[in-house]
Order: sequence, then C-alpha cells, then structure tokens
Amino acid sequence: MSRKRLFVFDRYRLDEQERQLLLGTQVVPLPPKVFDLLAVLVQNAGRLLSKQDLLDRVWSGVAVEEGSLTRGISSLRQVLGATADGQNYIQTVPKRGYRFISEVRETSDDELHGTRLGIPLPPSLLATVAVDFVGREAELRQMQDVWQRAKDGRHQLMLVAGEPGIGKTRLSLEFARSRAAEGINVLMGYSDEENLVPYQPFVECLSWYFRHCPEVELRGQLAAIGGGGELAPFVPELRNRLPNLPSPLPIDPEGQRYRLFEAVAGMLAVGSRARPLLLIFDDLHWADKPTLLLLRHVMRSASMASFAIVATYRESELDRTHPLAETLVTLRRDRGTTRLVLHGLKITHVKALVNSIVGPNAPAQLSQVVMDSTDGNPFFATEILQHLKETGAIARVGGVTGRTIEIEDLGLSEGIKEVIGQRLSRLSEACNRLLSIASVIGREFDATLLEAIAELPGNESLDAIEEATRAQLVSESHEVKSRFEFMHALIRETLYNELSHPRRVRLHRRVADAIERLTQNMPNPPLAELAYHFSQAASTGAVDKAVEYATRAGDRAADGLAHEEAARLFDLALHSLELRPAGPETELRRVDLHTRRASSFGALGQWTLEVRELEAALHHLDTQQIERRCELALGLARAWFLLLDTGPVEQYATEALQLAERLQRADLAANAIAWLARCRQAAGDLGAAIDMDRRAMSRAPGVTTAAHTMGALTLYLAGRSMEALTLAQVAADSARSSRDTTFIMYSLTHLGLNLAAVGSYSEATKAFHEARTFGRKYGAIPMLARATAMAAGLHLTLFDFEGAEALQSEACELARRAGFVPPIVSAGIDSLLTFARLHDPGRAERLLEETAAAAASTSGWHQWLWQLRLTQARAELALARDAVDEAVATATDSVDQSRARGRPKYETLGLITRARGLHALARTRDAIADAKTAVSVADRTGDPALLLLALDALIGLEGTDELATQARAVTNRIYDSLPDEVMRRCFTESEVTRRIRAPQ
Repeated sequence: MSRKRLFVFDRYRLDEQERQLLLGTQVVPLPPKVFDLLAVLVQNAGRLLSKQDLLDRVWSGVAVEEGSLTRGISSLRQVLGATADGQNYIQTVPKRGYRFISEVRETSDDELHGTRLGIPLPPSLLATVAVDFVGREAELRQMQDVWQRAKDGRHQLMLVAGEPGIGKTRLSLEFARSRAAEGINVLMGYSDEENLVPYQPFVECLSWYFRHCPEVELRGQLAAIGGGGELAPFVPELRNRLPNLPSPLPIDPEGQRYRLFEAVAGMLAVGSRARPLLLIFDDLHWADKPTLLLLRHVMRSASMASFAIVATYRESELDRTHPLAETLVTLRRDRGTTRLVLHGLKITHVKALVNSIVGPNAPAQLSQVVMDSTDGNPFFATEILQHLKETGAIARVGGVTGRTIEIEDLGLSEGIKEVIGQRLSRLSEACNRLLSIASVIGREFDATLLEAIAELPGNESLDAIEEATRAQLVSESHEVKSRFEFMHALIRETLYNELSHPRRVRLHRRVADAIERLTQNMPNPPLAELAYHFSQAASTGAVDKAVEYATRAGDRAADGLAHEEAARLFDLALHSLELRPAGPETELRRVDLHTRRASSFGALGQWTLEVRELEAALHHLDTQQIERRCELALGLARAWFLLLDTGPVEQYATEALQLAERLQRADLAANAIAWLARCRQAAGDLGAAIDMDRRAMSRAPGVTTAAHTMGALTLYLAGRSMEALTLAQVAADSARSSRDTTFIMYSLTHLGLNLAAVGSYSEATKAFHEARTFGRKYGAIPMLARATAMAAGLHLTLFDFEGAEALQSEACELARRAGFVPPIVSAGIDSLLTFARLHDPGRAERLLEETAAAAASTSGWHQWLWQLRLTQARAELALARDAVDEAVATATDSVDQSRARGRPKYETLGLITRARGLHALARTRDAIADAKTAVSVADRTGDPALLLLALDALIGLEGTDELATQARAVTNRIYDSLPDEVMRRCFTESEVTRRIRAPQ
C-alpha cells in the first residue's frame, strides 16, 4: 500500500488523498474547488502561477470567469489567516498571477508519526499531590471548550478568579495535567507579591521552553520571528543556550519595548505551530504593570496561534486602582477572553474531600460542619481536616452524640489564619523562628540566605526547613538548588502579620545586609530585592542604601523596558529619601529621582504623570541651578505639547528662552523658540510660526529642534508645499540617521504629506509606507495613528474611497488605543468628506457629532484648523443632502475662515462647494466667479489634485476648449504619478475623471 502524501506548511497539513486541510488535528472545512485551488498552490509553492494557469487546472473544461478565481483566493486568505510575520500565505503579483509564499514540506503520515515528543512538563505538574482533586466538573468542561478554540488557531485567555484558597491553582494544574496527555507543551509562570522580576510569568515560561526545546527547532523558531535578539535580555536562559544570538539595534525605550512585546507574541505563535501551547500564569493579581501590558499585547496579536493562557487571580485583592482591575476591563472586551469565577465546593465534593483525608469512618456530621465553617473553600477545608487528623481530634468529634457538632467541637477558633497558626504551633521553636524570618524574605526564599540570617547553630537551620517541609508548609524547588517556597501565600501572610512592626523592620535590615554580603561579587546583583528590603528598613540608618539600590534597580528596569516598574522603584527611592536629613544634597537627589520618574512616564506616553514629576523636580530645584531649570522647562513644554495644551507650552518655552539667553546656550534657546512657534501654529498664526522656525534653525545650525520636526507641516498648512518639501526632505534625511522615534515619524509623515501636495504620489506613498512600517516595528503607536490618518488623506484626494475608509478606520483604532485625540479628529473629518463625495451623507450623522466632540476636547490645540475643516465637511454634506441654502452658507463660512488663516487648500474646496450650491440656486454668474477664483487659488498651491477639482467645477459651469485641454493635462499628469493599479483604477473610474475625459 502506497504511503499517503501530505503537504505541511506552518501549522497546517494538506492531505491530498483524504482531500482534507488539517489545523493540528482539526479538519478545516473547504468547498471542493477551493480545496483544489489550495492544493495547486501548495504543490507549486514559491512558483508564480498565472491566473489562466490556475483557471485551467482547477476548473478544467468548465467555462468560468476570472471572478471565480478571485473569490477562491479571497476565501483561502480568510480561512488560512496570516503567517507569523503578518503576511498573506498567497501573494498577489499584479497583472501576472498568484504565488504561495509559505515554505511547504512534502512528507507522509508515517514520517509525521515519528515527530518528537513535547518538552518536559514543569516540576509543579509532576509533583505528588497529597490530597485528592474533587469536583469542578463544569469548570473543566468550560476550560476544555476554551482549549479547543485555542487548538483551532484562535489563541485564548482564560481568567480564573476567586478568593484565596478557592482552588484556582489546583484547577489549573489539574487541567494542564489532563491536557498533557495529548502531547502538548505546558509552561508554568508565577507572579510574586514583591514584584522583583518584571514580566515574571512570561520569563519563567519562556525560560523553561528555551531550556528544553531542541536547539535546531529553537533556532528555526527564532529565525521565524526575526532572530530573537530582543528576547535575550528578557530571558537570560536564551543567551545561555545560544550565546551567538544577534543583538537588537538600539532604539528609544518605547520602540524597544514594542519590539520586545512583538517578539514574545511571535515566539508564542511560532512555538505553538508544531504543538499547541498551554501556559499557566499563577497569582496574576501580583503581576506588575509591564506583565499586564505584555499580556494584553500578546492576546491582541493578529497572528493565528494555537496557545491558551490560563491566568489565576484573587478577586479580593483588586480595588479600582489596582493595575489588574484596569487591565481586566480591557481584556474582557476581547472575544478570545473567558472569565471563570470559582465558588466553594458543593457538599458532595466536601464529603469526597473528607473521605480522602480522614477516611471512610469519618463522623457523619463532619462534612456539613466543615462545609458550614469554610463555605466550601478547598484550602480552608483541607487545613481544618489536616489539623483534626494530626491532633487526633477526629475521635473526640466522633464521640459527640445527641446534638449537632459545632465548630467549637473542632477545637478551632474562627479564621483560617488561626488554623494555620495551630499547625505552626506544633512545630519546634527553631522552625517557627526560621519560618518567620523566611516570611520577611518573601514567598520564595533561599536556604543559604535564610541560614545567614537565622544564625542557628550547626544543622538546626536545615533541620528546621526539613521539619517545615514534612509539615507541608513549604516545598523545595525542583529547579533551583536550595530554593524553597511557602506552600500557600496565606501561610506566609499569617507568619508575617504575626511579627510586630519593629521586628519586621529589623529583620528586613538583616535580610538586606545578608543579600548584599552574599551577592557582592555578582556582576548583576538582585537590585530590586535589595531595594525592597533596605527601603523597608530605611529607618534603621539604611536610607542611603535604600535610595541607591532603588535608583539602580529603577535604571535596570528602564533598560529592560519595564517602565512602570522603573517608576515604582524611583518612587520607592523618593519615599526612603523622606527619612534623610534635609539639605542641598538631599534636594538635588530628589530632583534627580523626580526627573528619572518623569522619563519613565514619558516613555510610557503617560504625559500627565510626566508633567507632575517634572514640576516636582522644579519645585525642589535650587534657584541657582539655571541650566537644569532650563532643561526641565523645555521638558515640560514638550510634555504639555503632547498633552495638547499650548498654554503651559507658551509659559515654559518662554521661561526656557529667557534662561537660555542668560546662559548663552544657543541650542537651548533655539529649542525654546521652536516650541513657541508651535504655539503660534496651534493658534492659527502660520506666518508667525514660520518666521520663528526660521529663527530657531538659524540660531543653532545643526541642532535638531521642534522646528525641524514640525516646520514642514506649518509650511504645508500655509500652502507653501514646494518650500515645505525642501525642509521635509532635509528633516527626513536627518531623522533616518537618528534614533529619535518621534522625530523620524513626524519627518517621514510630513515628507509624504508634502510630496502628495505637489503631485509626487508614488514617492508620497513610499514615504507614508516607510513611516507606518517604522511605527509598527518600533511601537510608536500615537505617531503611527497620525501617519495612517495622513496616508488616508492621500487616498481620499485621489478618489480611492475604499482605501481611504480602511485607513481612516485603522487610524482611529490606533489613536483610541493610544489615547491620542488628533488622529481621531483628522481621520474623522476625512471620513465625513468621504461620505459626502460618495453621495452617502446618511452615514455621517453620528460620526459628525463624535468628531466635533473630539475636536472640542482639544481646546487650544489647532481649534482653528479643526473648525475650518469641520465647516467644509458640513458644507459638502449639506450639498450631498441637497440642502443647497445650508451648503452655500456653510461654504461661505469655510471660505472666510480659510482666508483669515491663510489656508488656500480649504479656501479652494469651500469655493468649489459654494459654486455648486449657487449653480443649483440658478445664481450661475456668482457660481462661475467662485469657480474661477478656486482655479486661481488651487493653481498657486501647486497641488494638481486640488486644481483638478476646481477645473472640473468650472468646466461644468463654463466649459471651454482651453479649460478642457488644461484639465486633461492635469488628469494625465496625476495618472502617470499614481503608485499602483488599484489607485489608477479608482482615479480613472471616478466621476471627476470621467467628466474630464468625456468627449465635449
């Protein structure tokens, strides 16, 4: 019997004999002809197949139109989704055909059966469980449904919530054990209360994966995501495994973190192709903000991937200000997120638990008493039953007759902490003392460190640890030698809370000193742990060390892109600094810490918090520190600019200019002048802004300022596109060699804007593409939204309304995600103009209200421009509704506003709209006058698309051979400059072009 032929690509298998497409073990349903089309493409992977060739092969002997092929390709793209790097599996080669671009391997079912087993299970899944797992049948079924969706390529997040001890971790582990039999890869990660390791659950999961994944396979997966260099600092285990990994190119912190997030998402997607991945994240309520942001990014990744994350968290830990609370609101909106809330066990399950721990001869009433006293909380119930068994109290309870057994009969007072306390009381004094010290160290603790602090004679420390292990209060790590952890957080919390405050402080100091002593020769000491313990012990004379370690730990966190963690650590240093005597040195350190914290918030795009920290730094700054004050004032001008409030920009830039003049620092003065120019631009005084930009650039030649970043936009708004283009090209060339993400994004976007304004549409498209590619790659989301909105304007100008709408929608979504309003307003106005020019004004009603409200929310920020453009949109929408009088009146307002602000583009559009309205009112002479003026104004701008609109309006009113010839020449010039066939088709089929080219 011949072997079955299989074609394997990515996570798919195409079974030619069975005529099936498989995703993992699941059949992907395909219509017969669509399957045939895929089979031909896959069997000819890498080859260009012409449309006619595909029609002949798939529809042999059947007369079909090309549309059948197009629909088949579209269906396949929808079914297959995107590759790991975001591309379509099927590439379109314009005017030639299609190519299947994924690597395809032909094999047989026999060979597939010999593929390797998954990586080993984490030790926590292999550990012997002392107590039977009972109940949770419905929850396991729900988890299985989620897992099935994940295996189908739709990555999933299951949030398992409940109170402490309710069984979240046990349920997750039991589910993972049951799924492990399928041959999947299971990974485990935890979050600790101390938040000493940024991204801890991801780091622990990937560390295990990198440690055990076969090297050849691991190298292939890393190559698929671009080399994996971004992951090496994130997961040191990877560099240990593959020392020759490429280092990522340096870029600003925001861009670096975006690349890291993309790399983690890509790694999970690629790693889940061969075998589905199940990740367990325990105690997510203790996760730091960077972990939560990474989790959100991974779950929102567009790539199809066969993995699921099961994350447990305590609901009782969350208040409105908790980082996880905000993240949950966002995550729950996503279709791939399922929330499972655990409640107490039912009485039948408590009975099963009693039988498991106590045995079949347990007193008849015991199950109900345990149920009543614990509400079915598995951990509480287990602890009570373990206590009864260990103390021999079962016999006493069994002897109660003639009445109901009460909780007092169990010999326990209320609360599980007392239950834990009674278990602790059965341990030796040395063991209790050692565990109290361990509780100060944290949930996990190192035996060597504990011995150094406890100072017990001989082997008493080890004896005490072994005693606690036998009592199942702590467990030894299977991964890290001499590492232990408390079996449950409640045990550690009980011990820690029993300590008086003075004793805690002294113990934290002893822990800190011991860690410092034991790690003094390490190249990378545990700075976050040292910062935490010294800060808790700052009152013991450890202020300087607390501040030093917190600052260093904050710097390390910032270098690792964990900016929230950096801000928290700098704040820890500031709190410790409160205990230091006042004086100039203390104030200088406080200024430095506030400035560092401001940088962290700035890198996160949290500009309000950045302002708060910079203002705090100014408050503590010595009045003699003029240069530092000037730099802080410029930082505040920038932050307020990004917060869309030009009042403070004016205030701080003016102050910075005065200080720079005193210092005779031309570079600082030039930057201050450039920020003042932005205020003039935002207020609509374009002439003054242009003059100030020239002053800034001439004041400090070679110094990059806001004039270089924004000057080309100012000139564009003034209709001076040729002059603007020269500056934009210089700025873009300079930006490309810089590492300033904001400068690069602004410069490339303004280059595309001005290239389009002079009719260089192919070059403009390339510039926008470069900007958007850069923005996506390096995580400059607000600027990416802005570039996308401006790229949409190019498509609108050239009548590619479908392309414009797609980009407008994308820009708004990106801007909302980043909380950056300007692209929402800009893209919204362009959408309104799109609806008007499609003669579909009904779609605009709600959007008009939303866009106007968004524009109003940016008070003082280019209000003149938003109102001018909104007025023009209203005029065009009124004309599209045949509300002619309203259209004429609104267009007149648009013309007046444009002339007052020196905005020739919208003066032209307003004149065209008014001319059409006047013509509809039979005021043809006035309409012709407006149309002629529109042609004249448009011609002066050098914008061929704008000129074409004006010529079309005039020809419709007073056509001449000369005008027709001019219009055709403009039409041909535009057509020849278009970048692709789609835009050429849209332009050719537009109403305007058809009217111009129609025989006269």
